[in-house]
Amino acid sequence: MYPTEEGTIRSVWGPCPYVPNWGEGYPSFSGRLHGVHHTTRWDGKEILLIQWGDGIHTFRGWTAGGGTPNAIWHPILGPAALSPDVTTSFAVDSRPRFPSQFESTPGGVVIIPKGESSRPYFYDGKTTAPLGYSETPGAPIGWGPDTDNAPNDSGYHHDGANMHNDYRYGRLGTITTEGLVVGGAHEMQGTLMKGSYRAALQWIDLWGNLSPLSLRSNLVVFEEERTTDVSPGTSTAVADLPKQIVWCGLEDGPDGTIGKILSRTKDQRHSGTLDLFEIPAGAQEGGLGFATIPDNVSDLFPDNVPDSWLVKPTEDIIPVRPFKLYKLAFGRGFSANYDEDPGLLRWTMPGRWGTFRRNDFLYPDPRGRAITGLHAVEGGLLVFTEHSTFLLTVSDDGKSFKSQTLHPTVGCAAPSSIQTMPSGQTVWLSRDGFYNHAGGAIGPISQDIEREVRTFNRARLLQACSAVDSRTKRYRCWVPTEGSVYNNLCWEYDGRGWSRRDDVQAADVVVTDDHRHYMIAVGRASTSSTYSEGVWLVDHEVNNSWAPTARTSQVETAWLRSLKSERRGSPMTVFFWLRESENGTLNVDVYRDYRTSPVTQTITVQLHATDDIPPFWGTATYNGTDPDGDPLTWKRRRPYWIRGKADIFVAGAEAFKLRINHQGHWDFIGLSFDEVPRPSTTRVPK
Repeated sequence: MYPTEEGTIRSVWGPCPYVPNWGEGYPSFSGRLHGVHHTTRWDGKEILLIQWGDGIHTFRGWTAGGGTPNAIWHPILGPAALSPDVTTSFAVDSRPRFPSQFESTPGGVVIIPKGESSRPYFYDGKTTAPLGYSETPGAPIGWGPDTDNAPNDSGYHHDGANMHNDYRYGRLGTITTEGLVVGGAHEMQGTLMKGSYRAALQWIDLWGNLSPLSLRSNLVVFEEERTTDVSPGTSTAVADLPKQIVWCGLEDGPDGTIGKILSRTKDQRHSGTLDLFEIPAGAQEGGLGFATIPDNVSDLFPDNVPDSWLVKPTEDIIPVRPFKLYKLAFGRGFSANYDEDPGLLRWTMPGRWGTFRRNDFLYPDPRGRAITGLHAVEGGLLVFTEHSTFLLTVSDDGKSFKSQTLHPTVGCAAPSSIQTMPSGQTVWLSRDGFYNHAGGAIGPISQDIEREVRTFNRARLLQACSAVDSRTKRYRCWVPTEGSVYNNLCWEYDGRGWSRRDDVQAADVVVTDDHRHYMIAVGRASTSSTYSEGVWLVDHEVNNSWAPTARTSQVETAWLRSLKSERRGSPMTVFFWLRESENGTLNVDVYRDYRTSPVTQTITVQLHATDDIPPFWGTATYNGTDPDGDPLTWKRRRPYWIRGKADIFVAGAEAFKLRINHQGHWDFIGLSFDEVPRPSTTRVPK
């Protein structure tokens, strides 16, 4: 049951299919669902993603393609994907794994499918591609005027003496000058010093991610040359000395590449550095262009950019390797649990969600244990292993990050169990129960359900999933229990205590990122005869579309009169305060003296006042009349007291407890009871 805005607790409704039953065979899906994610782009476009079997699908609308599941849910990633989306394979089996991981960024969604391959992908609502680059471009080839057997390439590499008329003067080379008297006239003479250059290539994709840097090109050498050797006695001799290089063999990038960044050294003999610098687009100063070559077709670049214009150092980027966790914090993307190094934590360049610098990494756990969870909180990023918790913060110099241990023995068992509640506390599932982080401290919060926690299937805790309901402000976590391979039980936490529900066996769950704040789950829900796999809207019910299995909702009191158990009493009458909901009866079981089984027969209590039967939601006729002929007007359910009409007499009890249940919809407000004192201390047999 869950709390309502009126202060009652109400039996759980639903679920119902997210898409109405308009298509053949819907809502059943052929195959398992493993993940769900919702976000809204900057332009208002809604993105709803699910992992269905071995593919990632996006929601296209309730009536797309006639309303069949394959048309409603369009494949964008997997074997069934169509161009320009990504056709790939990530085998999914029944082994315990994290649910599909999704992370929204300002430009799209990072997707890590559940399966053997944990290669991350990116989807912006239109285009799907691998996140960043796992490939490295081939090295370019350089030709200079002095290169032996160099092709002419339409005059794109030469010195000033034979410069193409469209360019006229070269700009590369280190020049020294001096004033001389030649033929009785003062002239400026100069020398091109012997120098050398290398270049390397990077790709850039449509989201700004950079590829690793290629190997460096061959060495392009300029031999020493003096003006008197070129054209003595002319005033243009010095201007004719600088040269131009052409870089060829610029390899095209994979799909999604929109530009090529060519980097070059300055004169390696005279600049004092061997570092690479990005060449700006065209023969112009500044670095405002996003790439040297703004296309993925051109394989040749005439380089006439002087060393003085090379100001932007080239980024040393590594290939994107498979990982299982990804989270945004500090304006960067943090990745962890790499296939070959599960204790490694890396972070991206700001705003480039798939671009990782070579030296931007650390191991939060000095022992290198696998990272099992990431979650952004106020003041930093929580990083979990199974056995410990760390807080990542900005380093003292502001250029990197550092980690500190928050708890040496409490970790996280399931990355999708981590949520921050509206109160500001962060809650998650560890190996031995639920914990929270609030006020800089970590503490347990599941002591009241410790016995139930022991029934969790620990071999599959890593597949637990969670969300925070925007309406009730409750944390909900679905876990596998009693040896189940599914997340068959949901535990709810309101900041004070726990309740449970089993209406959906959720493989993953999300709250929509829009005004609706729907909670959507993927997994199994049951009718009266079977389970159906589908996408479910939690806490909603539309029986003419799909009728869920009737479930029993129950309220169990604490042990009543336990504070005065030294003086026995005999409870006689219980008053229930309810709200009119439907025509039916409550079942009440009575327990006494801390026993685990009821001591009397089940008592039935009418769900409405029999002397003033109200109209019921879902059955009252619009514009109808009551038995007296007066118009029926539905406003809201009325609260009322119901007196337990059956004998609930429990003679000489130290304490007693009530378990109230009903297989239907009902609202519970509270109860009170009358009793007859019994001073005798003689124990009454069961």
